[in-house]
Amino acid sequence: MCDPLCHFSEINTPTPTESKKESIAIAFMVLDIIGLVTVILLLVLYCKRSSKFKNLIKRRHFEETSDGDGMKLVFMADDGGFELNELMGAAAEGLGKGVCWDSYKATLNDGVAVVVKQLRGLKPLMSKEEFMKMVRMIADQKHPNLLPLMAYWCSEDVKLLVYRYAKNGNLFNRLHGGRGSRDRISFKWSSRLTVARSVARALEHLHLNSNPSQCTVPHGNLKSTNILLDDDGETVLVSDYGLASSMALPVAAQHMVSYKSPEYQTWKRVSRKSDVWSYGCLLLELLTRRVSVHSAPPGINGVDLCKWVKRAFREEWIAEVFDMEISMEKNGTKGMEKLLEIALRCCDESPEKRPEMADIAAEIDAIEAVEADHGAGLSAVQSLTEEGFSMHASSAIVDSSDGIS
Repeated sequence: MCDPLCHFSEINTPTPTESKKESIAIAFMVLDIIGLVTVILLLVLYCKRSSKFKNLIKRRHFEETSDGDGMKLVFMADDGGFELNELMGAAAEGLGKGVCWDSYKATLNDGVAVVVKQLRGLKPLMSKEEFMKMVRMIADQKHPNLLPLMAYWCSEDVKLLVYRYAKNGNLFNRLHGGRGSRDRISFKWSSRLTVARSVARALEHLHLNSNPSQCTVPHGNLKSTNILLDDDGETVLVSDYGLASSMALPVAAQHMVSYKSPEYQTWKRVSRKSDVWSYGCLLLELLTRRVSVHSAPPGINGVDLCKWVKRAFREEWIAEVFDMEISMEKNGTKGMEKLLEIALRCCDESPEKRPEMADIAAEIDAIEAVEADHGAGLSAVQSLTEEGFSMHASSAIVDSSDGIS
């Protein structure tokens, strides 16, 4: 005979089936809560990201500018444009925050997207006149492979540069994005040669049309994140040129690629040949699909490609240098070897032994891109642009205007 306590226990003890149902219900409740919290956090992060530019352009010094002209963006071409007020009200998001500048993407009322760079790290006490001189120097550089300056805005405290937004991203993303993904479309040799040729022509133009007394190193920060792929999928654009000479020396020395060159590390000086060295590093990145340590974005490990490739020559395993995506294109082997030879001359330790950009451009123009059967069904546009890989599968995406130098 069972006492009352025993009887109460039998009545209230849940069966195994009931316990299992309760556990499942609790698990689903926890998952719902986690999902809700995740959505809220994502919304908060999105709102913060999208409000960064608005916070920037609604600061007090914009509102207190009494001079009528001070509230106007100055455009480089007489083809219309937009008012600062429209830019202030544009939907915007932060692209990157860096020592040299902060970058923002703003979408205007007509749907046109622009990139706005708020310059930081400029030379101490840089006057408005000096800034204007830099702007004119950048605006005067006109070439099909240079991203043109669209407009600027200047006050005592804030200096903005406005560029068109290149929606197809940058070379770093195209090279390194989607690595190992089934969705990635190979980056063909002919497309890489197009990039090498386009950048060489842009640098040649900068070197021939920059005043050495005003600009020691015409670009100063050449790297794959600063090589943009235009909306048409065929044009390669070099960005962020003409800024290095206006940066404070400590900032430039730490963050600009040309200041990682052997001559700056040894003698604390840069020149046009420092651009040539940076170009050589870029060619090695194109050929090997390895990230260069001299221009690797924060959080991404890189390799000293100059030393690595030279070691491959010494130890005679040069065949392993080329990225597998292009090494399979046997018809392009001679062109790849020629481009590699040019890259190594550009990376010579001695600046005097490096070739001039005009000679480099001529040599690269002479390289023929012979199409191989491998990847023959791929259009040039597919190979060159971000359509060649899945953005969702990418593990190494860096914004086309990352704002980090």
